[in-house]
Amino acid sequence: MNRFTLNNCIAHNGNDALEFVKERIYTSKKTLFIGTVGMDANSLYYPRLLVGASSIDYKFLIEKRPAVSKSLEILGKAHRDFLLQQIGSTVKFQEIEIIADDDATVAGRNAVRAVAPWLQQLGYSDIVVDSTGMSRGTCFPIVRQAVEAGLKQGVDVHLLNASGNKPSFNSESNDRAEWMHGFQGKMGRDSMDDALKLWVPQLSEGKVQTTATMYTKLSPVAEVCPIIPFPSQNPRRGDNILFEYKDALIEEWGSDLLNIIYAHESNPLDVYRSVSTLHTIREQVFSGTEETPVTILSPAGWRIGSLGMLLAAIDLELPVLYVETIGYTAESAVPCKVILPSPDHTWHIWLTGSVYKTTCG
Repeated sequence: MNRFTLNNCIAHNGNDALEFVKERIYTSKKTLFIGTVGMDANSLYYPRLLVGASSIDYKFLIEKRPAVSKSLEILGKAHRDFLLQQIGSTVKFQEIEIIADDDATVAGRNAVRAVAPWLQQLGYSDIVVDSTGMSRGTCFPIVRQAVEAGLKQGVDVHLLNASGNKPSFNSESNDRAEWMHGFQGKMGRDSMDDALKLWVPQLSEGKVQTTATMYTKLSPVAEVCPIIPFPSQNPRRGDNILFEYKDALIEEWGSDLLNIIYAHESNPLDVYRSVSTLHTIREQVFSGTEETPVTILSPAGWRIGSLGMLLAAIDLELPVLYVETIGYTAESAVPCKVILPSPDHTWHIWLTGSVYKTTCG
């Protein structure tokens, strides 16, 4: 049983992704569906698409944060009630705390603890992780856990995502940067004190303070290669982000335009490819020296790009540093009823399965 690699990563997007879900997942022998339901209506998209399939066990995590507006909590409850009505007795909801009482991030630890019993059940032909409503701190560890379970049990594992071009909520970030659960690698060991750190953060609007928090945690940093979304729906988005980060780029990070990585806004494989190429070249450069290079990823930008970072982190065993979100507020009035979504982007990525014929390393 094998998994994806950079040179062999089977993925579908748009109508192809929808057709795959309808033809393969809907008719599979027995599927475990793991998702998150909350205030994002896009999290209803794939479960609703699969309504009527009798071979799917639905498990949904509910992420509990300390600073979510009351109106968004009500909206999340409406989405849960909608799924319960649509799916019925095969659905299970489980709450997990994202931030501990001392403000420490516990998202990943709590998520894998909750999901572990589901993945240990035998008899599934497919495991589906719907990342649509998941935060990065929950999604990254669960996907890694599902990949390991799929390889061990000989089960096909799939990653789904449905997203819109425009965010619907304002987020409030924690004031500390932490290693993603399951993605710390050797970081924190004495042997890494003198490592040459290459930091690859995603850049997006309104996250200057968040990236500053991560940079402080990592210092000293040998080199910073930020990822900018381009091409994008708004052709000027990359330029606007660079303008917002110009002081950090030049004065704090010592970067220039040659360090910037441009990756497609709506294609996770482009981010995956860019990170992998950069990391591999750097490993080759330092292979004949006594230096220890390390590539550190920080998903802090657009959601689809974060999935590309996830693929690279799993494939290349890269450490991931991030800042968790402690709460959300709505940008506009919250709808009083469930509004079914029409996502701008839909993706399916085949993570493990017999479709991969070569043995992964």
